[in-house]
Amino acid sequence: MAPELEDLYHIRIFWKIILKCAPTPCVSRELTQHAFTVYCRTYVAYVVHCFQVAASYHLHRRCRPTSSTSTPMSTELRRRHVANGVDKRDESDKASPKPANGTLAKKRRGSTSNAEKILFKIPVILFYTFWFIFGILVLRKTQNAIAAVRYVKRHGHTVAQEIIENSREFDDLIHMLDEEFTKPPAFLLLNQYALNMTYNFLCNTASLPGVHERLIFVTLDTVARDELRKTWPNIRQFHWPTPSLYKPFSFAEGPYQTIYLLRANLAVSLLRKGKSFWMMQQDTFWRKNLFELGFEDDMSYDAIFDQLGVDETSMRTNWVNGANFFIRANNDTIKFFERLSDKLAHWYTPDMGVMIHQCHTWGRPRCAYLPYELAHSWEWMYSEQKNPPYIMQLDCETDGGSKLMQLGKFGFHFVDNNGTCDHEKVRQARERMEAGKIEVRRNFPSWGRLQFKAYWYIVEYILWTPYIGPLLKPYLPLVGYILMITV
Repeated sequence: MAPELEDLYHIRIFWKIILKCAPTPCVSRELTQHAFTVYCRTYVAYVVHCFQVAASYHLHRRCRPTSSTSTPMSTELRRRHVANGVDKRDESDKASPKPANGTLAKKRRGSTSNAEKILFKIPVILFYTFWFIFGILVLRKTQNAIAAVRYVKRHGHTVAQEIIENSREFDDLIHMLDEEFTKPPAFLLLNQYALNMTYNFLCNTASLPGVHERLIFVTLDTVARDELRKTWPNIRQFHWPTPSLYKPFSFAEGPYQTIYLLRANLAVSLLRKGKSFWMMQQDTFWRKNLFELGFEDDMSYDAIFDQLGVDETSMRTNWVNGANFFIRANNDTIKFFERLSDKLAHWYTPDMGVMIHQCHTWGRPRCAYLPYELAHSWEWMYSEQKNPPYIMQLDCETDGGSKLMQLGKFGFHFVDNNGTCDHEKVRQARERMEAGKIEVRRNFPSWGRLQFKAYWYIVEYILWTPYIGPLLKPYLPLVGYILMITV
């Protein structure tokens, strides 16, 4: 096969893979990588070609002939033409000498012309630079998406529903729920790299009666299990060792998708056993006890979620946040999470995006949303800080390792250096929140927070667009990962 045709063949294979978001069975991994390399090389060559065209265009403008004739002249004719022109200029200069300021005027016109050329070049350079950077980000995002889906496909069997339901650990969990729980439990997932965040959450909720008794932590490695048992021996655990989740990971990566696939499969397994439950996250500050409000007893809905947005006027209202929610066991919620699990196993999409889509397009289950006065996201801190919620989810960092450090800047770090809880800091944080005095203006936003704020700003304007916005509202979150090209 000719080299040009071979490159076109590999590019066609590459886009076939991209459209499916995962390698097809008939395409090998080596061919996929080679196709991606060829595509990158072709794209860079195209950009370089664009720069060359632009440069040649400017060179042509500077060096184009002043003669109005379009026919080519020989070297001798051009020489004679130049000589005659010089003689004529000499005669005209002798006949009518120009004023002294003519040279200055010519220089001024020349300098103006040069300034115009520079001003013309700047937007052209910026234009090509923007699209070059944009293309690099798209290629990077494409590579990350393929890697994430590959990771989930490679390790998804370790968190499969059948494996969970047929395990002895799950049988012990169901027995514990039958014997020790009269109210639905709340599940939280962690590995050893989330221990500090978990300790911070437990210190925050230690003074709220009945909260710790409702918690079950899904520990994903032995370090997390042993350390949590040593520090908080009364906290219940469901140990599910998952080697693919042993290492630290960040937003939208393969392990990040895998842990939410595990959460969806665990939800399906619990619902099939008739167990209603809460799903929660440790990066949430509790001002008051959410459990005392009795959401489990309200039969007007099958699932109730926290939501995105600032208030009821936000365009993102009724969009699932996915950090803290309650699910009632019935056939409709089983189908809801079975479909969620199937999509997470094959699509590069956030789990909250799938839940938003299903809540807005399915007739059942009946989805409800926690009022902003009860559950809010980190965006509350950047509002007028009125009506402080019961709980506030503080996730807005793309790097999981910097999350607790960022929370400390806002006064939400409650563990001393010796590992003990600082209950005075918890009390002060609650008082500041109730008074609407969380200091955010003095703290420069982190890179992760800046990205989220920028993307939410763009999304608000997309949803605000007449006719198009309401049509896109159920579907836009499905492509959330793809649109966030800088993450």
